[in-house]
Amino acid sequence: MAETIMVGVDGRAEHRAALEWAARRAVRDGSRLELVFVLEHSWGDDADGPSDLLVLAAKSLLEREREAALRIAEAASTRVAALTGPEPAPLQPPGLEVGTRYRYGHVGAELTSASRDADLLVLGARSRSERERGFAGSLHLRVASTAACSVAVVPHGWDGSGAGVVAGVDGKRPAELAVAFAADEAAALGEPLRIVCVGYTANPLLAGFVPDVTLDERRSRVLEEAAGRARELQPRVEVRADAVEAPPARGLVEAAEGSRMLVVGTRDRHGAKRIMLGSVGHDVLLNVRVPVVIARAHHEAE
Repeated sequence: MAETIMVGVDGRAEHRAALEWAARRAVRDGSRLELVFVLEHSWGDDADGPSDLLVLAAKSLLEREREAALRIAEAASTRVAALTGPEPAPLQPPGLEVGTRYRYGHVGAELTSASRDADLLVLGARSRSERERGFAGSLHLRVASTAACSVAVVPHGWDGSGAGVVAGVDGKRPAELAVAFAADEAAALGEPLRIVCVGYTANPLLAGFVPDVTLDERRSRVLEEAAGRARELQPRVEVRADAVEAPPARGLVEAAEGSRMLVVGTRDRHGAKRIMLGSVGHDVLLNVRVPVVIARAHHEAE
């Protein structure tokens, strides 16, 4: 069965970077694309459902976004055809299956609920310049914490530039999911994979009290195992492993500069803790500069 990539849309042309990212990926992988728009249920609204006028507006918005997705798919197919030879065959219809749905309720909760039907949920986020001009919203943070599948967060205005894939590891199980996702992505793109373990060899305040060599050896072992796993999964991918001395979130964001994406894992949380992504993932998503994928097993957060 083809993978389903779900993308949240809001109808604004300047916010279509997430839609473009998702549509191009769907064309590349032969996935199904599902567009979701949420009619927000305000706290003071006691209606059981949206009015007919709101439903009509939602359907009209989704149809415009669907047409945009098909145009993106056609352009992506044209580029692929141009790379297959000096005289590419006439372009065929892209064959991208695009479904649409609207939901009514609170945006974060509805996107989380919809994610149960997806293999990957794609969301937009404020770009770096937008964050510098004002308060950065946290919707993508909340949904990334509670979604039932992996989540990709794409900054508004992302132009698809960059090279290579970066994966962050720390020796824990969620990092294994990140390495697997990143290795597959690097193979699909035909680009190198860089695995980074970010942190300090020892807390600077504990210098002389903590056996630095032991901590350094552990980090080297974590990198070696992660790189070995990536090469085992995708033998043709060029894999590089680096230890980075920096605060974890900042180090990951800086390591991913100029890449196509950053992939990190997240702990499996239950109950009230599901609203917490973890300090590193939280800070990375607040400072997203390239697409960031929070890799998790499907339905892990349920």
